Amino acid sequence: EKRACSEVPVMSSTRASAGVLRVLRARLGGAASPCAVPEPRSGRDLARARFSRCASTSGAEFDAASRATGSGDGSETNASETDAATAPLYPGHVRLTLAQKALLAVTSGVGASLFPERADLVGAANETTAFFALRAARDRMRLDEAGRRILNDRPRITDLTLEQAHACAPGTLGKTWATFMNKRRFDPNDRPPVKFVDDEELAYVATRWRETHDMWHVLFECPTTVQGELALKALEFAQTRAPAPALAALVASARLTREDRRFLFDRLVPWARRAGARAADLVCLEYEKELDADLLELRMRWRIDVAPKQE
Repeated sequence: EKRACSEVPVMSSTRASAGVLRVLRARLGGAASPCAVPEPRSGRDLARARFSRCASTSGAEFDAASRATGSGDGSETNASETDAATAPLYPGHVRLTLAQKALLAVTSGVGASLFPERADLVGAANETTAFFALRAARDRMRLDEAGRRILNDRPRITDLTLEQAHACAPGTLGKTWATFMNKRRFDPNDRPPVKFVDDEELAYVATRWRETHDMWHVLFECPTTVQGELALKALEFAQTRAPAPALAALVASARLTREDRRFLFDRLVPWARRAGARAADLVCLEYEKELDADLLELRMRWRIDVAPKQE
């Protein structure tokens, strides 16, 4: 009896559950059929499932999915950015790594110090070592009215400028400069172009230095001998603080005789220091507009002191 009594509630609950299910099926139209409960999975099955999910998005499938979601556009953008980073900034520009630039600075610096008359070596040494000097000169030009015009108009001293100088009257800057160039058979277009400056505006400042160098010879009456070049290099250092001219003045002096070397360091270098500090900023002068100006008056206006002469 006790066993029969204990089985009654179980049977009753089972029948009640079945009744509830029948009511739900009737109400929902059979859509609420009970879902099967998943069987428990072993640890190996779980690990296999995780691996299969990771494998489905790795390797070639992952690359294909990435390209499908637009990673191709990113690669094209990266390629264009790489091309822009390696493209020349101006005609003739050559990009160098830091190691290549350091090597070129050493080799060209030594060559320019031994042969200061070599414009290509002097130019390469200045371009690879004068970044801060060029930037300082550019900043001074921006603060100067004439310097701003030069940066904006970008004038160039070429053979056309030399032709205009030939037509100037005797005693003018233009005529004196033209005579200086003809006597030495110099051509303004023969100067090597700037190649190693990694900034377009600074490259023009370096070009301006290079193209007006012969004007400085005329203004300061420095000859084109080794001694005269070294004296002008010392003055250039006083004006610009570029390291290459100072190095050239120190090292290349070994090529001079004892008497010429003594005159260089006793007279010319002190003169260069004073004249460079007193003169107007040479990079901010509009030489092309002053070709017809009287040379003596121009020297007074620009506070130019000519170099002392060796007796």
